[in-house]
Formats: sequence, C-alpha cells, structure tokens
Amino acid sequence: MEILILSGLARTPMHGYEIKLDLRYKHVRWWAKCEHAHIYVALARLQRKGLVRTVRRAAGSRRRVLAITPAGRRHLLRSLEAVGGAMDSTYFDVDLFLSGAFALDRRRAVAVLERRREALQAQLAEARDIVGQMTPFVPAVGRLIMAHRVEHLAREVEFAATAGEALRAEAAWGAFLGSESIGDFIRRRGTRLEAEAKAVRGAKRRAREEASHVEEANAAPGGAPAAGLSGSRTRERLRLRRDQRRR
Repeated sequence: MEILILSGLARTPMHGYEIKLDLRYKHVRWWAKCEHAHIYVALARLQRKGLVRTVRRAAGSRRRVLAITPAGRRHLLRSLEAVGGAMDSTYFDVDLFLSGAFALDRRRAVAVLERRREALQAQLAEARDIVGQMTPFVPAVGRLIMAHRVEHLAREVEFAATAGEALRAEAAWGAFLGSESIGDFIRRRGTRLEAEAKAVRGAKRRAREEASHVEEANAAPGGAPAAGLSGSRTRERLRLRRDQRRR
C-alpha cells in the first residue's frame, strides 16, 4: 500500500479521495493486495513517518492535499528497487489445498478444483474485458501489468483443470506417507529437506554481497566496465579488495 500511495504522490500532490481515484484508475485490487478502506490508515502512518506532508487544502474543500517529502521519495526509490529485484515470493492458495487434499473424499477434492477453475474463468473473462477497455488509456507499464495478470489467470485456469485430472487418475487416494513416522521416512529414503530459514537468509545475504562486490570488481577506474574478467579473476580481485579494506 505504501508504494502505491507514494508512487502516486511522486507524480503530483493529491488529497485522500484523489488517491483513491488514482488506485481505482489503476485497478490495483486486480493485481495487488490493496484495500481501499485502508488508504487513510496508511496515509496517517506515512505522515507519522515523515514520508508525506500536508501542503494545502483543496480549493473550496476541507480535504487536505498531501505531497511526498524528500524522505518519502528516498523511501519510495529504495522500496521500488527492493521489490523489483527481489526473488519471487508469490504463494498460491491452491497449493495449500493440494497439500491437504488427501483429507477430503477424492470426488469432493476434484469438485473443489472444478469450482476453482470456473471461478478463475470468470476472473479471466473480466480481466480481458478490462484490458479491452483500459488499453487506450494506460502507458506501457499499465499494459504490461494487465498482460501479466491475464497470462497468470490463464495459467491458473489450465493448472486447475490439470490438477483435477491428476487427482482423478491417482492410483491410490490418501496420505502419501500413510501412517509412517516422518522421521523414519526421511531416514529410510534420504529425502532432501527444506533449508532452515536462518540458512536461507544467510545465503540470500551472501548472494547480495557477492553481487555488489562483483559489480565493484568489474568497474574499472573512472566507472568504465572492465572487459573480459573471468570468474576466477573476478574472485581474485574481490579477495584483494577485501584485504585492502581490512588494512
């Protein structure tokens, strides 16, 4: 919500109702987690943080016009870079359903997926209708967002149909492990486990640091990129730079 509001205010100062109109124009509920009822709560939070400020009242109105502050603009730029370059963190409710579907009768589980497919088809039809109406009135980024959403919904319709067929075709129905202890199963099969959250965070941090160092190492004096550095040469330059900093 903060990114949506701040990016709108980065274009021009607006009062609360104009911000709501801006979000409705962008059809944000269609592609982002955004409740319009939370706009004023978010605005109050942004003001407390010093990211937006009141600049004047709208002519002939009691509404306060808000503008982004320099701190708010810096926060927006950092947030955009972070979310734009982040690993995908999308989670799908249907995957939660599938993980526990064995607890349902098979026919009931298949029926749930069929209802999902029908609901998604309705969403897809609505999305395509919005694309047809809005395409002449949005810039390239708007068209990209709409195309992304339509492609996602089309894939989900197909996946729901595929999942239903797979559940019908499953030779045996029930929990994959039966009543076997999960510990016994792992020891017997040598199954690979998900990494501990702490290890995952550490790996992400190291990857970011390595990317930053590589970028520095590949920049020749004066900012020009150094041509033809192999992986081993880059690592050697990184090591030398780190040693120099320690001294």
